[in-house]
Amino acid sequence: KVQGPGNANNVESEISSTANVDEDISDYVELGSDSGQALKEIKSYEQSFSVQNFVSGAKAAYEIILMAFENGDLQILKDHLAPDVYEDFKEVVAERINKGLFVDASFGGLREIRIRNVSYNKETLTAEITVFFKCELTSVVKDNNNKVVEGSSSKVKTHTDTWTFGRTIGSEDPSWKLVATGE
Repeated sequence: KVQGPGNANNVESEISSTANVDEDISDYVELGSDSGQALKEIKSYEQSFSVQNFVSGAKAAYEIILMAFENGDLQILKDHLAPDVYEDFKEVVAERINKGLFVDASFGGLREIRIRNVSYNKETLTAEITVFFKCELTSVVKDNNNKVVEGSSSKVKTHTDTWTFGRTIGSEDPSWKLVATGE
């Protein structure tokens, strides 16, 4: 049987679509790895999910959360963090305030971002993506008398974090929340 041009185009677009999905994943993790397989499963359940868009959003969230923490902006932190992580951040901010300290920080830019691990639970539809960040930052801690206690406003330091973002795949809320920090 000879296939007409319409059928050939459908096969071609399916192949192209699969290649785009694979490329979206392979740009960040090995396709055959556990993380690659988890990303494939996430994409198969929620077709609108894009690793590239996730990474772009993680970059923006990293700067927003880091600077909100440095500046003690609890409302921004509350909007971007899971409740238990928020409580930990809030505790540190409160401790700083109680000691009469404040931070003057400036974000110098993100230098590196890498996906370290991806997990997906098909039963609960929960996904977690662990990301490594490296940025440049100036940060100085001052007391109530404006005396420098720690850091330098002129010295740029390299700062690294490993954060895990999570969300329920397929939920109405497209936002990924910071659910864990550390290694």
